[in-house]
Amino acid sequence: MRKLTLIIIIVLIAIVTSTLLYIYVVSTRPKEPLGWLFTIDVNGEKFKVLVKDPLVAEELRKILRGERSGIVNGELRRGDGGFNKPWSWHLDPDTVEVADATIELCDGMPSFVESELDYWLNVVKRYCPWNTKVVAEELWYGGS
Repeated sequence: MRKLTLIIIIVLIAIVTSTLLYIYVVSTRPKEPLGWLFTIDVNGEKFKVLVKDPLVAEELRKILRGERSGIVNGELRRGDGGFNKPWSWHLDPDTVEVADATIELCDGMPSFVESELDYWLNVVKRYCPWNTKVVAEELWYGGS
């Protein structure tokens, strides 16, 4: 009888703990997304851009759907920004845009930016890979 009582107590504790954890996670997550996170493929290498402007997000969705072409570009910043792992750089979300043409200087593979990061940050300052393919979109709630 004692074993049965102990098992019931353990099961109840597990249920209460799981319920409280679920309530905490749901209540601390923002209710509205803070932006959109797009995955960009450049000749087989991927990086992510965070977009806060709904008009820019719609342009990226058009590329994703194959309705238009364009070059994703923006100002480079040090660090992954909380969304561009494994790279040690990201595009400033407030500067991301879609262009029809850009200068060749800012074109390249994500690994080129990574391998010469100081050059890209201090000289080039922008990243605009010509072979942009948007391959995924997800809502962004913040955090890493």
